[in-house]
Amino acid sequence: MGNFLSLPILTLAAILQATLVPQIRLLGGGPDLVYLLVLCWAINAELDSAVLWAFVGGISVDLLSSQPTGTSVLGMLITVFAISGIGQQVYRIGIILLISLVIIGTIVQQIVVLIIVLLTGHPVDLWLSLGYIIAPTILYNLVFILPVYWFIRMIQSRLE
Repeated sequence: MGNFLSLPILTLAAILQATLVPQIRLLGGGPDLVYLLVLCWAINAELDSAVLWAFVGGISVDLLSSQPTGTSVLGMLITVFAISGIGQQVYRIGIILLISLVIIGTIVQQIVVLIIVLLTGHPVDLWLSLGYIIAPTILYNLVFILPVYWFIRMIQSRLE
């Protein structure tokens, strides 16, 4: 059932991310709602379900942005596979690990996007992007991670 919920939840989040988030941006960064939903789902779900959420979420974001289609999918899949590997090593995900996942995952997601944008021939100033886009995005994601995690855990507990 969780796989079927991915399409409406992630599509709505992508629409909010494309319409509402630009209104509350700090510098060039804003909360990455779809990424946070995928991250939180992947923490407590099977790998196949998390991969589906990453794919649906990434495509939803890319269809509503100027990025090449598949850009966000790649960054989210890397995060999902990393979480799966960590989940096999760790019994329980605590707040410190959750914060670490948000910080590292956001950096990986944004770096993947920057690399793909560079490969498509667009000029990117890496240092400017780090301070102007990635740092504010990390701050926003840290603020929003707990409500998003609570929301996803509520959905997952009702599906169990």
